[in-house]
Amino acid sequence: MTHNSSCAQAGLPGCTCECGGARHGRQGAFEIADGPEERVQEYVAEQEQNWISRPPRVSPKQAAIGCARADVVYWLYRDGALRACARRADERAFEAPPGTSEGGLVLRGLSAHLGSRRMREFQGWARSTHFWCELLAQIAHAITQYEQLRDRMFRSVEDALRLRSTQPLTDELRRAGAREMAVQSSWRYLLDGIASTLPAGRSLRTLLVNGDIAPLVWPVRVIAVLMCPDASRHPAVREYCWDPIVQHGSAEVRQIVRERLTQVFPEDPWFA
Repeated sequence: MTHNSSCAQAGLPGCTCECGGARHGRQGAFEIADGPEERVQEYVAEQEQNWISRPPRVSPKQAAIGCARADVVYWLYRDGALRACARRADERAFEAPPGTSEGGLVLRGLSAHLGSRRMREFQGWARSTHFWCELLAQIAHAITQYEQLRDRMFRSVEDALRLRSTQPLTDELRRAGAREMAVQSSWRYLLDGIASTLPAGRSLRTLLVNGDIAPLVWPVRVIAVLMCPDASRHPAVREYCWDPIVQHGSAEVRQIVRERLTQVFPEDPWFA
């Protein structure tokens, strides 16, 4: 599937390639977080400059999200365990490392299920509706409600995606079960990727039974905010992923950035 380097390294909103938004910008973000602290600080400064100078393509809301995204990258730089877990889960589900066939299982499986023509059509729809980052936001939200949802987790995510879609699937894609396949394989491979990084003696089952959702939900939230091509136009990602991150002490999102988010998103009660 064609996925251009500009999208992989994107630092501004907007995805136009055939990844459908599922690989937008995260490779570049993880690479910055894997690098020296000086590069991370440069990235923070670049996003700050976008807030100050406001380039023509960047709205105040997008600039504020960019500053918050830079703080998440800095968080990943400082927390190697979270960075490794989020990257492993992302590669397992969406972003196969170059030259390997061990990752990208969600997109590979969906493409095999739909065929190339329908996959291109689905990814075009996914790109225009923020499907993939909406899916991750809904998974993060569902994990936090695991005690109430339990066996209804898959259905809850599918129903939420169906209700929030502003553009319906074509009849052919609906009959092919494209959305259901995407939901189920994302649950499977994201959690598989997270589980593969857990210490010995810990498993998905023990985490869920004990209600210890933090090791599950934080990597999903991180991938969602790094994936979203324009969170200024995506309330679910802001509510279910950005707000918890902004409030999370370990993320160390700066107070000035929090104030900017409150300022530019007055319609979002969670930031206030």
